[in-house]
Amino acid sequence: MKRALPFVVLAALIAIPASAQLAPGVSGYSTAPTQASEAEYWIMIRKLGLCLADSKRDQAVAFLATEPGSTEEDEAFDNIFHRYRNRCMGNFINANIIRGHVRGSIAEGLVRLMPEDRVERALAVALSPPEHVASLHDFAECYVANNPLVAREFLLQTKVGTKGELEAVRQMAVNFGPCIPSGAEVRVDPVDVRMAVAEALYRVVHDMPAELSEGNE
Repeated sequence: MKRALPFVVLAALIAIPASAQLAPGVSGYSTAPTQASEAEYWIMIRKLGLCLADSKRDQAVAFLATEPGSTEEDEAFDNIFHRYRNRCMGNFINANIIRGHVRGSIAEGLVRLMPEDRVERALAVALSPPEHVASLHDFAECYVANNPLVAREFLLQTKVGTKGELEAVRQMAVNFGPCIPSGAEVRVDPVDVRMAVAEALYRVVHDMPAELSEGNE
């Protein structure tokens, strides 16, 4: 099931999940797990997607092929993390990571590992936005179709959970209009926008017609 409108608020950054924890001994000398800070959470998310895209590419691609919120997504997620432990999580243990953050981070990682010329060819093709926008993912697909190069630069030049990301989304917002349903009251969170845009951009490149890909992976 896709996430429905309205979007969430464009303001402060999302707080980390309450149960995100670091392994014993990471902070100080305690043998008990310690609560992770917001900064530590975002650092982990930045590294997570690229690590999974590199070390578990097939599972990462399979995860993004599922519908958000579906049983298939649950199964694909468990296949990646194996009881919530994975070396790509660094010192984090038993972290209830926000699923959308994982999807977006993996999408960014997969695109970063693709040949640059493949990405450029995919974004040079005229893209068609969805006919109807009923979810955050529809919105992102629409925005990327209309602004592929801006979307690409946004992901390359900013980091998740930073003020730079927030400012970039504010600047991008002037072009959100064509992708917002008429009469809808839409408020967006910069991290949610980033993650949805990353996944939409990944799909554009991943689904590029074979005759344009020239066999590059």
